[in-house]
This record gives sequence, C-alpha cells and structure tokens, in this order.
Amino acid sequence: MRISILIAIAIASTACGAATPAPSDPPPVGQGPTAGACKSVATFTSSAAPQLQQDGCAGCHAGADAPATAAFNLTNLGKDNTAACSQALRDVNLANRPQSAIIQAAAGAQAHKGGKVADTQAFTNALLGWINNE
Repeated sequence: MRISILIAIAIASTACGAATPAPSDPPPVGQGPTAGACKSVATFTSSAAPQLQQDGCAGCHAGADAPATAAFNLTNLGKDNTAACSQALRDVNLANRPQSAIIQAAAGAQAHKGGKVADTQAFTNALLGWINNE
C-alpha cells in the first residue's frame, strides 16, 4: 500500500510541474513585465513622458479620475519616472509594439473616453522611441 502512495505522489508532482510555463514565455498581452522591470527609464523620461504630459494623459490617468487611473496608472509620472515607466510598460505589447494599448487608445483606435491626442503620429513616434528600447 505504501508503494502505491509513493507512486501517486510522484505522478502528481510530475503533472503539477508540467503546467509551469517556461521562463522564456512572453507575458500575456496587456500584462507587461512586473514593476521595476523597465529597461529604458532614460528614453521613457526623454521621449514618452513629455508626450504623456503634454497631450493631457496625466490629467485623468495620474489620479484625478479614479476609473481612468485604474485603467492606466500614471500617478508616478514626473515624480518617480522609474516607477512611472514600469506602470506604463504594463500597457505595452512587446510582441506587437505599435499595437500596444498605450498607443492605440490615445490614437483613437481603441475605446477611450478621454479622446485622442492631437498629433497621433508624433505621439506614436515618441512612444515607440521608448518602447523599442524595452
């Protein structure tokens, strides 16, 4: 009887381990790297942050509108750009960078109650300047 228990434990242990994703598997779309994983804070600060501030994104997404902040959190923008970069990176699709929610919502290609940026091409270029370094 003890042998059958050991066999059952061995089978269960093997089956549980099989479901673990490989470390090289990309994160799901819309769920970028974990906080602190931003590789290019300098490019985020020089390229993306000014666009996020000047086009009014921070007006709603930095805390003034709770649902907007919950959807896309920019509360650290201009205060702690390392944290802000990691927050913004969560809305980046590293497998298809131009289709990232951070670009598509602001460009008007996805539902966005805040409207769209005035110059979608300049906004897209600035954000891709950062995203392509991630």
